[in-house]
Amino acid sequence: MEHTSPNEPTPKDPVEPPPAAVAQVNPVQLPEWMRSSQTEHQPTGWDRVRFFSARHNGALLVGLGLVLALLMVVGGVVLVGRITGGGGASASASPTASPTPPLSRVGEPRDLFAGSPAASFAPAEEAVRMPAAKGTGPFTETQVRTALESVRKALVESRIDISMFMGDPEPFLALLAPDTREQIRADFSNNSFLRYATRMASPSEWEPGARADGRISYRATKANGIRVLEVSTEFVWAYPFDVDLRAPAGASVVALRDRVVWQVPHPDDVPASARGLWITSADAVTWNADCDALRDGWVHEQFWVADVHRDRIPAGDPGTIFDLDAPAPTTTRC
Repeated sequence: MEHTSPNEPTPKDPVEPPPAAVAQVNPVQLPEWMRSSQTEHQPTGWDRVRFFSARHNGALLVGLGLVLALLMVVGGVVLVGRITGGGGASASASPTASPTPPLSRVGEPRDLFAGSPAASFAPAEEAVRMPAAKGTGPFTETQVRTALESVRKALVESRIDISMFMGDPEPFLALLAPDTREQIRADFSNNSFLRYATRMASPSEWEPGARADGRISYRATKANGIRVLEVSTEFVWAYPFDVDLRAPAGASVVALRDRVVWQVPHPDDVPASARGLWITSADAVTWNADCDALRDGWVHEQFWVADVHRDRIPAGDPGTIFDLDAPAPTTTRC
């Protein structure tokens, strides 16, 4: 039985509380005068002030009172002047930080998804929502939930995590079953990983804030006689790039649509090294991606403006690549 359900937020892993603060205990250091006996005390300057005060106590107190009163009046006038003066600002008028819209490389606010079908997509990580876990075939509800969570993490690490963007697949590989890691690692040597992972060609031009739309289903089945939980994911990933301001609407977005089938074998049917997540099939098509960069295993937008003639290279019609209810294009322009 296959399970497909509306996307639901998955519970976040519990966060351990920070360790309690521990105060350092320092021994009490007694001053020198408490640790040694003194047989004679020579009067200091402060002693002489105290002697003078004792002799002229009344007049001295009156004089000090007048001086303190005068200082308080002067200080109050200065403080009021600072609060109400032309250049000052009162506490109630203190400036507060205002949200700043995202800026392009030339310093102008821009919505890089404007004019693209991805403008209505959710932020990518929010779009990776798993269906409700239910016991299926030989797999308990807990086993299904664990498998779905492993797929969710793998989607995030492979398609929208900064480590993968910058060319480091190890956090993603660590989520897979030990027996499949070397095989998948080889894909990153021969640049055949684009079917299930994304690396960015130009960190200075791609922008944070990828968006996505997708659907996920699962079922219990068998593969070579082994009971497996099979999870199918289909997503459109939209990556924004900071392109020339004269680019047509939507030209700043690279779309990548993939369909990946993941399998988790039943733990009773395989050795420990084979337990966990496997990729059994994957395919992907792109739109508005630079072909030369793709051949090298990197994603980069293909819109550009020539240096000499300033000719615009349009992004082209995306066709059905953004529409999960329509068949995906079978090939890319590259």
